[in-house]
Amino acid sequence: QQNNGNAIGAISILVIVIVSVLLAIRNPNFMTTSNILNILRQISVYGILAAGMTFVIITGGIDLSVGAVAGMGGAIVASFVTKDIMPFLPAVLVALFVGILVGFINGFVVSNLNVPPFAMTLAMQISLRGLCYIVCEGKPIGNLPQYMQDLGLGSTFGIPTPIYFLLAVLILVWVILSKTTFGRSIYAVGGNPQAAYQAGINSKKVITMVYCVSGMLAAIAGVILAARNASAQPTGGNAFETEAIAACVMGGISMSGGSGSIIGVFFGALLLGIINNGMNLLYIDSYWQMVIKGVIIAGSVIYSIISSKKR
Repeated sequence: QQNNGNAIGAISILVIVIVSVLLAIRNPNFMTTSNILNILRQISVYGILAAGMTFVIITGGIDLSVGAVAGMGGAIVASFVTKDIMPFLPAVLVALFVGILVGFINGFVVSNLNVPPFAMTLAMQISLRGLCYIVCEGKPIGNLPQYMQDLGLGSTFGIPTPIYFLLAVLILVWVILSKTTFGRSIYAVGGNPQAAYQAGINSKKVITMVYCVSGMLAAIAGVILAARNASAQPTGGNAFETEAIAACVMGGISMSGGSGSIIGVFFGALLLGIINNGMNLLYIDSYWQMVIKGVIIAGSVIYSIISSKKR
């Protein structure tokens, strides 16, 4: 299952090289160290979201609530810290608990009540966005303490701090998917649910757990997003689920489930970040940027479907 994802990842690397060369020719500032680090900083949030989404999509599901969970996680931590309700670390644990709880509700309903993942997570997204506005009281929460801002804006050894979080999450996900029984169960459930059942795998439990993981990572991404913006926005993480899905699809995660690798997802997120950054450097209108990204995502999904049918 992971070999196909690695193959797509290799294609992504080739595309990254070609696109990078073309952008460097058009704008010499593209290949500067500061710009490359800026790209990695930019993809850190939706790269973490994509890592969580990877678990869900491999099982054949989808999680449209991750952007709202991220917004909620950032709002909870910012609200608790600025109002002196509790210190930073306990506030982060509360945000993680909320993310896991949301994931559990999504996974339980999807796996036990056979509600389509699209419908369930979309409803959750709408509800959470409303709760996020309530927590933020309809306005941004600013005046974040400096130590929290450093998580998103600071650097260690010249490398932006969010990049370390992204790498840590990617390594952890790679270990889970490649080296653990839980990881093999995820591929089994997504590739052939009936065979997984015959092998004694509790599909309902696996599906519930992958949504919990997605929710937890979304909450982490939300805290980093709030730190990067130096404030928690009621619209924080809005539409980030599309970026996460795009990174997964461009990285070779099959929308039909059962195949893909986190390495491919990283290169998919990187490619998406390079495209976003390149379009900004070329002063392409933001409206046309949305059109171009939509076309790229549609093409990636079509390619994923065709590849799945061939397999």
